[in-house]
Amino acid sequence: MRKVLSMLLAGAMALSLTACGSKEGQTQTQAQPQTQASSASQETTAAAGFQADGTETSKEAGAADGDFASQGYRIAYILNVASSDIFQMAVAEAKATAEAMGMTVDVYFTDTDNVKFQDYVNTCAGQNYDAMFLSHGNQETAYDLVNMLVDKGIKVVCFDTQLIDANGEKTSIDGVTQMFQNDQMMADLLLDYICNTLYPDKVAAKEPVKILKIWRGPGISPFDRRQETYKEYEDKGLITTVETLGPIDPSNGEASMAQVVASALPKYPAGAVDAIWGCYDAYSRGAYVALMEAGRKDIPLVSVDISNQDINYMIDGNNVWQACSAVDFSTIGQQGIRILAMKLHGDETESVYNLTPSLVLYDQLDQDSNVLNLKDTIEGYGVNDDHIPEWMAPYLGK
Repeated sequence: MRKVLSMLLAGAMALSLTACGSKEGQTQTQAQPQTQASSASQETTAAAGFQADGTETSKEAGAADGDFASQGYRIAYILNVASSDIFQMAVAEAKATAEAMGMTVDVYFTDTDNVKFQDYVNTCAGQNYDAMFLSHGNQETAYDLVNMLVDKGIKVVCFDTQLIDANGEKTSIDGVTQMFQNDQMMADLLLDYICNTLYPDKVAAKEPVKILKIWRGPGISPFDRRQETYKEYEDKGLITTVETLGPIDPSNGEASMAQVVASALPKYPAGAVDAIWGCYDAYSRGAYVALMEAGRKDIPLVSVDISNQDINYMIDGNNVWQACSAVDFSTIGQQGIRILAMKLHGDETESVYNLTPSLVLYDQLDQDSNVLNLKDTIEGYGVNDDHIPEWMAPYLGK
């Protein structure tokens, strides 16, 4: 009887793992992860474009000869975030870009669960994917995970995933592209707006602007990168931080920040805070709700990233949420897939690629503005012609 049960359980496990990569073309695939990756096999390595000895197979050679779309490449897009509207924009563009080049993308959201993210990467590593696009991987484990994928011959692009080696140093891995929003520039656009547009007289008088800072860290790569520029402004005496506030419950950041900011506001009468700087728009939405509920229209707010709800708050007539610095998230999906396609084609790609953000101001928007049409009013927003080599251009209609 025990032998029969063991056989049934083994069969069920095999079926569930096979399902990890079988549902092509869906917006989100629910993988059945395993804690450890299956042992590196010659079949997996060959499917990824290499033979067991590491030499190219005819699949990659065929792609390099101009027959890219017929190769049927498969990509796993694993996002360690919740499925919000901006990430769905990235997913939609990733799938559209891949489809234009004859590739398929399976998508996995892990809702900021680092253990689940590791399990999904490990599981999908054994499911004959040719490439992986990893978003928001935990920097404590990303280096080992990505090295494992590279050892299997799987092409890798990371987004907002800082690779940290065993010595705690930022590093790179041969053949892997780390893609980021230009986080330092995003912070700079907002701080420059605060200092030189909102409070130029204070700057001229060498009086620091008083900032209520919304931030979480350290240890979260994009927030840490934004902090680098924030500290530069502090060190120059352009700003001073009256208090740093972060979410008590990061899994429910917006509601959590509303409570935190609501508790803090009574400490700061009018004039005690010049502006709120938010490192992330979900947290800033909570801060905005707290400001409105407290009737505090005296404190302007700016934030990194943008969403349709952010736009609604920016155009509601209160003139409190004044600016966002943002990258069109569609271009994240677009560029990630283009870079992976280049890797699969055998092209050289950079180790680090930064997406250029735009500054979006409340008085540039109207009632019809949304994240899909911002490119019509914000110069440069959503326009990105990087990573289109000559062989790729016909697939993309360029």
